[in-house]
Amino acid sequence: MVNRRREVKKSYALFSSTFFCIFFLFFPPAELSDGVKYEVLALIEIKSSLIDPHGVLVNWDNAAVDPCSWDLITCSPDGFFLSIGASDQSLSGTLASSICNLTYLQTVRLQNNNIRGNIPPEIGRLMKLKTLDLSNNNFTGQIPPTLSHSTSFQYLRLNNNSLTGTIPTSVANMTQLILLDLSYNNLSGPVPRLHANAYNVIGNPQICSTGTEEDCNRTHPKPTSLTFTESSDGGTKNQKFTVQFGLSLACILLVDHCPWFLLREKIIRRL
Repeated sequence: MVNRRREVKKSYALFSSTFFCIFFLFFPPAELSDGVKYEVLALIEIKSSLIDPHGVLVNWDNAAVDPCSWDLITCSPDGFFLSIGASDQSLSGTLASSICNLTYLQTVRLQNNNIRGNIPPEIGRLMKLKTLDLSNNNFTGQIPPTLSHSTSFQYLRLNNNSLTGTIPTSVANMTQLILLDLSYNNLSGPVPRLHANAYNVIGNPQICSTGTEEDCNRTHPKPTSLTFTESSDGGTKNQKFTVQFGLSLACILLVDHCPWFLLREKIIRRL
């Protein structure tokens, strides 16, 4: 009787496996597009290179039917990955160079983790990347000059790492940058002329902006809005008078049914 039951179980298992093989042969599951497949593989490689103590990347699984449901991921309507937002997750390990295969990526936020190693120069291939925040990690090595290849960059934050070497001229010439923060690293050499709207290089003991000792280790913000300077007290009074006159004129013009001669007299009195 026992042997009979074992034979029945074996026959059932064989039948089940054969059935599912035939089923998936003729009715394969929905497949991802080739582009999305490459992006899924890229994210799986990124996951494998990171150490994830809290399991925040646990559902990054290449067998997933809908990878856009993964945590910390944002997708486009077409299913391409637009952003990775994994800040403050206690991640360590390294950042895989396969990130360059996420060709639609616009935002990478990995700040406030413990990621080490070099910044992958392949990030420069991400032509749509606007924001890269790798601040407050343990990245070492030099700033990749290839970052300048992307013409969409607006925010580049590499501060509070252990980066060395000089600031690449190519990165300094990124005129589209709104913010460039390279503070608190181990950068050295003269600071090239930076074209970002606002930038910070403070906290690099070996860095100098002009080569003179008094200019070393200084912050160099550029104004992001127009500023007005007052050359003298007379100039200040004239500016105040102009503003007051303009406001008075605007207020008078708002009065309904005001005859012109009364309007003129009011303006004369205020002058």
